[in-house]
Amino acid sequence: MEMIYALPAFGLLLLVEFLYGYIKKRNTYHDLKDTVASLSLGITQVIVSIILASTLLAIDNLFYKHRLFEFGNAWYEMVLLFLLMDFSFYWWHRASHRVRFFWANHVNHHSSKEYNFSTALRQPVFSPILRPLFYIYIPWLGFDPQLLIIMGSISLVWGVWSHTKHIGKLGFLEYVIITPSAHRVHHGKNQEYIDKNYGGVFIFWDILFGTYEKEVNPVEYGLTKDIETYNFITIIFHEWQAWYKDVVQSKSFREALTHTFRPPQ
Repeated sequence: MEMIYALPAFGLLLLVEFLYGYIKKRNTYHDLKDTVASLSLGITQVIVSIILASTLLAIDNLFYKHRLFEFGNAWYEMVLLFLLMDFSFYWWHRASHRVRFFWANHVNHHSSKEYNFSTALRQPVFSPILRPLFYIYIPWLGFDPQLLIIMGSISLVWGVWSHTKHIGKLGFLEYVIITPSAHRVHHGKNQEYIDKNYGGVFIFWDILFGTYEKEVNPVEYGLTKDIETYNFITIIFHEWQAWYKDVVQSKSFREALTHTFRPPQ
């Protein structure tokens, strides 16, 4: 649902980045077809979010109704909520890279060879269905689902600015927050950058759990096996198709589970 509320900010930031690159003669929008594909994926996720919004909110409210504690909206409670959501994002994002079933959803976000704010709009289409699995405990703890939407929208907009080449390293902040440098590493297909820097807002989760990597060598963007298409339907479903093929050809239930939960190759 957060994507619905964050979309206007996405559009504004994309325009600002394009104009900045044009004025400075450092354009990062080299491939119009790629940008259109990214926008198509973002719009598709918004449509999915709109369709599922009432259902997802109802599920959150059901867990909130049976909450364990009572949290309000004091500043320290909002800080705790924001940290919980970012912690949950870290594990959701890490699972999206290390569990093939979730990677089938997430892979389209990494399929662009470009790196700009439009890449941030290349959102995994089925995330509105899968992501709540990692967040549903938060309303159960006692946080109002409406606050989750607000905090999630803030986090999503925050994530946009890290998808740019225009901002260099930011000193000590590189060890506190997800900067453009840290997230460029995450989008790199260089061997040393694969499966690094999963954090959403804060980088210290990566430092704590051993997935942090500095940007040293120039980043090569895209997949280790690029799919070479602008067709957004193919971009969405190509890995789902490969996963399904492996599962139906499995010789045992155990092998099917292995194809589903092992890391992508």
